[in-house]
Amino acid sequence: MQVQEVGKHWWLIVGDRRLEFTHDGWGTVRMRNSDGRWLVVTPRWDMDQSLCWNSVCARGEIPLD
Repeated sequence: MQVQEVGKHWWLIVGDRRLEFTHDGWGTVRMRNSDGRWLVVTPRWDMDQSLCWNSVCARGEIPLD
């Protein structure tokens, strides 16, 4: 996970894929896939304490604020 602006703009590098995320400050999170399309995603905490956005999950130290 790399963060440009905590809680507003970050991305995950998974293999050769870069998944970019933005948060508008009002609850909407969007993810840009490697094909360039933006999708609205729903964040949730998984049972193993991973933070997920639809089917993409990250675990570990995740800067949120």
